[in-house]
Amino acid sequence: MARLVEALNRFFGRVEILALGLENERSAAEAALAKGMPLEAREHARGILSVLPDSAVGLALWADAAEDAWLDQEVVTALTDLAKRVPWRADVWLRLGRAGQRVGWDGARNALERATAAPEERDAARLALLDLCDLDLAAGDPARAQRWLDRIPAPLSTVPDRDAALRRAECALAHGDLDGARAAAEILGEPTAIEGRAALVLARLALAEAGAAPGASAAALPPAEVTRALDLGLRALVLDVPGAAELCASLVAASRDVLVVDRVRRVVRAAGALDEPTWAAAFAFAEGRRDDARRALARGLSAGDRTAAAALLRMAVETRDLGALDALAARAAGVDVRGATAPPLPPDLVRLRDAAAMASEGQGSEALDALDAVTGEGAAWADDMRREIVRAWLSPAEGASGSRVAAAAWGDVLRELARTAKRLDRLDLLAATEALAVERERPLRAAVLGEFNAGKSTFLNALLGEDVAPTGVLPTTATLHWVAWAPDPFARIVVRGGQDRVVPHAAVKDTLRALGASGAKVARVFIYAPIERLKRVEILDTPGFNAPDPDHIAEARRAFDEAHVVIWLLDAPQAMKESERRVLSEISALGVPVQILANKADRLKPDALETVLAHVRDSLAASAITSLTPPIAFSARLSLKGRLGDEAALAASGWAEVEALFAEQIVDASDALRERALRRKAGRIAAELAQAASARAAEDREAGRRARAEADRLRASAAYLRRERRTIAAAIDKALEPARRELAADLRPIAALPEERKRTDASVRAYVQERLVTRLSWPLSAEIARAAHAGVEPGARRARGVDDDSEGGVEEAGAAPSPRAAAHVRAVVMGMVAVHDAPDELAARSIEGVVEAAIDAFAMALSAEAEAPVPPPASAAVELRAQALRAAFEAREASVDASRA
Repeated sequence: MARLVEALNRFFGRVEILALGLENERSAAEAALAKGMPLEAREHARGILSVLPDSAVGLALWADAAEDAWLDQEVVTALTDLAKRVPWRADVWLRLGRAGQRVGWDGARNALERATAAPEERDAARLALLDLCDLDLAAGDPARAQRWLDRIPAPLSTVPDRDAALRRAECALAHGDLDGARAAAEILGEPTAIEGRAALVLARLALAEAGAAPGASAAALPPAEVTRALDLGLRALVLDVPGAAELCASLVAASRDVLVVDRVRRVVRAAGALDEPTWAAAFAFAEGRRDDARRALARGLSAGDRTAAAALLRMAVETRDLGALDALAARAAGVDVRGATAPPLPPDLVRLRDAAAMASEGQGSEALDALDAVTGEGAAWADDMRREIVRAWLSPAEGASGSRVAAAAWGDVLRELARTAKRLDRLDLLAATEALAVERERPLRAAVLGEFNAGKSTFLNALLGEDVAPTGVLPTTATLHWVAWAPDPFARIVVRGGQDRVVPHAAVKDTLRALGASGAKVARVFIYAPIERLKRVEILDTPGFNAPDPDHIAEARRAFDEAHVVIWLLDAPQAMKESERRVLSEISALGVPVQILANKADRLKPDALETVLAHVRDSLAASAITSLTPPIAFSARLSLKGRLGDEAALAASGWAEVEALFAEQIVDASDALRERALRRKAGRIAAELAQAASARAAEDREAGRRARAEADRLRASAAYLRRERRTIAAAIDKALEPARRELAADLRPIAALPEERKRTDASVRAYVQERLVTRLSWPLSAEIARAAHAGVEPGARRARGVDDDSEGGVEEAGAAPSPRAAAHVRAVVMGMVAVHDAPDELAARSIEGVVEAAIDAFAMALSAEAEAPVPPPASAAVELRAQALRAAFEAREASVDASRA
């Protein structure tokens, strides 16, 4: 940076210095500075100030000399006095702020902020903005740091601003915004051998990208990514970049690769830092000595080593060590005997620690809410915790028979599904979730499936011991027949678009036939009976899959979603046709448990029946279809006779084995089967919600990207207007000529009035002011917007890869001023009119100065629009929670499949 005295010599001249005979002192001071003799220069400067205390040149010489001599306290004193003399000089405020930081002066930040407000000295203002960004990054406030960066105007040349890009990458990484960090890193490119800070940023980005997968930590990263991050991190470490030691130490702590650990150990040994608490702890973590690591860092904390605190914090994140976080929090809360404290935990890690406490107390939903706000470097740990909480809601899977299962925490699961469905406006999935809540309280639901004329309704009647389901040689079951318990026997036939029919059991078949003849569509048939078994198991009687009516087949398929377990009836004389194998494979793929029964066994001889059963078993195995128990052969017709009193028929029917199977594998296992079905259905809902959440989050990310691009365009436009305002003002003043002619026509009647009346008549003056504002403010706004658009948009279009000749009409659309900018310009015009003694004369005059003020106001409005905070979309947290729930269900299903295998 140029010396202050050089700039102020040009501005102030040396009249006072010459008049008081101090020229020799001045020249001697400058000569001493040039020769690298700052203390001698300081004495000459003090000599000038002893005669002329308020000399800006003398103060500048003193500041330059003191800075060269590293006398920072004197620099602050000299620059504080100098800033009072030249408060418009951004370079003075910048130097004051930097010196103030070095000595811990409370006014350092304020000095830097004053430097950013300088109207002309853009280079110094830019450096001050970068310094303020660094201050807020160091304080753990990346959002505020980003706002300083947003005020930096776009560079005049095509060379990108690498300093700003470096800090944008740091802010993005702190926010967990990988897209933003990548975009900034592209500007940085490959760092040179001495660019340690850029190397550290790229190391952190490499780790963040490799660890973007849910639950990833440094220990699980691909070796190539660890090597690249380590190369960059060690470069930053050698260059003594703040944060490099913590990053490399965390890599070592999480690593189980002896080559990586040994490589870093050699570098640290060469630096003589092996005994430092940070490194002692890192190598202890790497070797599995976690308690030793904590003790080493505790020693560092007790000695007031903030590096040890930062290292412990980073290692806690990498190793998912809540105990280390607790230790840090305890240190931050108190002061030890040496007066040492640890810095407070970052807010994200406070939330993460609180979430862990909530989860341990069974408050899973509240813990998830706390984790939603965790971003940045704690995001991966938060996602691990989020997934662990959701997994805990789902109990270990049951065995192959489904006979054992612990109930999931359905209150939490259903509440989370409903919450996500509401957030995504998926009312269909919300209704499905509410239906699951009702289904939990209902008995087990068993569907009887098979092809037409397999004897499904006869089997159902035999199972219930009463003739409740209609049977016949034609496909009588055209819809799902839901058989459930009630204290009185009756049937309710639900008609689409009509009144329900309530009839006795004996009238069901005739009523269905009459409704069919009339063209009415039956939605469902509910058959109620006071049968004790129906209190535990409800039965779905379904149409045959090979019925001639395709509507019957569609109704039968609905049972796949309704049923908790399927009983598939084969026609023994023609069992396991290809059509049956296809449907059974479809059911099996959905995860619905199936029991295979071969009906009409009375039509086959014993040896033929055994051959049929062997064929069924082989077909099931070849198709990877599992039956709850091996297939059983029986006769539904004889079973029904026997259940109605024919003991000989009952003995010959094979019903005893079917009854035992139904009691043991279905009735007694009803809780497990229902639990499995609920999980299956909830898993499908979770999968749909995760897909919808990902789509919504992708849309929001794209909207955020567009918002950032628009903010960049607004900032560039504001910078262009401020930089070129004089040239633009001259051009706009000429372009306003048509508006001035219209204004002159409006004011022509006023010209004939006496001068006295024009000056004193309030109504006349109000008319003139209104016409001026109306005729000039909007054309002026439009011209400024057009100029800003023309100056910035071509480059933006090229950056988007758009040809200059394409997108016809975009130029005009993009040139429209925003309401805020137009209001700012209108305010400038109103102010001009209000203070002018003869506003009617403005129609014939140049208003170039007013146009310049309007341009500044317009640019101010654009900057304000660019800096308007864009709240992060809630869809990001919704997506993470939905993915965690889907992953939990998928993991459970995988464990079930593994246990069956």
